[in-house]
Amino acid sequence: MRNNLSDACGGTELGSVAIERAEDRGTRPPISKPLRVVQLLHTMAYGGVETAILNWCRTFDRGKISPHLMCFSNPGGTEEPFVAAATEAGFEVTRIPWGRGKPVLKAAKAAADYLRAKDADILHCHNTYANVVGLVTSKLYPVKTATTMYVWGKFGFKRQVLQSIDAFAMKRFDRVTAHCETCFRDTVARGIPADQLDLLICGYPAKAVQMDPQERQLRREGFGAAPGDVVLIYMARFWPEKAHDNLLEAFDILRRKHPEVKLWLPGLGPELEKIRALCTQKGLDGPVKFLGFQDDPDRLLALADIQVHPSDNEGVALAICAGMNAGLPIVASGVGGLPEILRDGDNALLIPPRSPQALVEAVSDLIGNPQKARSLGRAAQRFIEEQYSLQVATRKVEGVYARLAGRLP
Repeated sequence: MRNNLSDACGGTELGSVAIERAEDRGTRPPISKPLRVVQLLHTMAYGGVETAILNWCRTFDRGKISPHLMCFSNPGGTEEPFVAAATEAGFEVTRIPWGRGKPVLKAAKAAADYLRAKDADILHCHNTYANVVGLVTSKLYPVKTATTMYVWGKFGFKRQVLQSIDAFAMKRFDRVTAHCETCFRDTVARGIPADQLDLLICGYPAKAVQMDPQERQLRREGFGAAPGDVVLIYMARFWPEKAHDNLLEAFDILRRKHPEVKLWLPGLGPELEKIRALCTQKGLDGPVKFLGFQDDPDRLLALADIQVHPSDNEGVALAICAGMNAGLPIVASGVGGLPEILRDGDNALLIPPRSPQALVEAVSDLIGNPQKARSLGRAAQRFIEEQYSLQVATRKVEGVYARLAGRLP
């Protein structure tokens, strides 16, 4: 799901920074041209990883970083939402061949040709297949390599195999980065020394959508919400660990206590049809709306009343950052990296995963206490503005690239 991307912000030229550092040591290197950095992504459904990459690329200081995007051409065209979002943000996306046979060498040759054409300095890989192809690519074209690890967890057999591949591959990269503090610790536990690992928060553009009450109600009605309805929203791709089935179980109970509640489910993913069928089985097709891919999630969040996020496993979900930015009261599982930004009773309500009753009780608490709901939402919004800005996050990414290229200590 794509959020509004902030304008590129200015900053100190990289050459000036390098000169200042070098002058301390009595040397004076020439001013450097921007680093050409290629992001390689295997995208199966548009979500937080895709959003974070586009946010970074849009906000990079172009005097320091020249960003380029490359993704896999997947069976079924699952990369299309990412390509469309990137194109609208002003970026061209180059696709490399991919398929069910996992043609690693073919993909790596195409990637190497692209890097050679761009005279690339750094290849930054995201997700398992991108890691494998990226490492092979670096043997075909000399380039510095980085990878970002987003989440480790107990998943199904296939995902466990992919995590084993990640654990093997990341030790071959020039630099490894982690998406949150929890992932940082888990990555250290898998053999990467802490002093060789960087923490790269995703950040978020702190600017809430402004909408007058009349426009808001008209837009809500367009999604089937009548005046007086309480709209819950779960912004997540349809993957097993997102636990949509658990949410529907809780929502079924909640409807009996609060018949005015509605549930909006934007997003795509391999579990979508399964969850649709479960919704029909439970007789919830009326109050539950499947909204598909949404190209303006910030505006959609402005129409909702409460954000729910009952996933089984997370890093730091960009969807949660978006909800905090919108000032929504949030009920979420206290898993993974979420407690790093959500503080129970301060800016959100945290519940155990796979606990429908806890979800029902927390949402009922917010419905019955609108002042508490507003207070949580305001605190969440302040956190994004003061502690989790996109500009701070992007400067950290630029620093990793500069060190990787040897431009900073």
